Amino acid sequence: MDLPVQLHMCFENRQKSRPGRGSLIALGMVAACAMAAATVFFGQRVSAKPAYMDRYNRDPYSRNEFVDKCIVCHVGHGGAERNDFGEAFEYAGYRITPKLRAKFPKLFEKEPRKEP
Repeated sequence: MDLPVQLHMCFENRQKSRPGRGSLIALGMVAACAMAAATVFFGQRVSAKPAYMDRYNRDPYSRNEFVDKCIVCHVGHGGAERNDFGEAFEYAGYRITPKLRAKFPKLFEKEPRKEP
């Protein structure tokens, strides 16, 4: 057997005995996708801020039925996607203003609550 044939056979045997570079790339891609999915899934769950909920709860015009409810600012439960009020609240610098109350009358009373 001449040298080029022997080298080719040696290279073929070597590739069969250990995982190739393609396997490592595929493994890396799977790991990267898993990390990205975990970030998206868990990242959205922690984006809700209880301090912002407290601002609504303490507002004298807030409706009692919405106190401590995530749906004031979010679609569905928890810190998922924001609804129109949540977007407007962010745009207002996370402050509840008279203009914000007027734009979302279903979330606020016309008269302030009486404090005990």
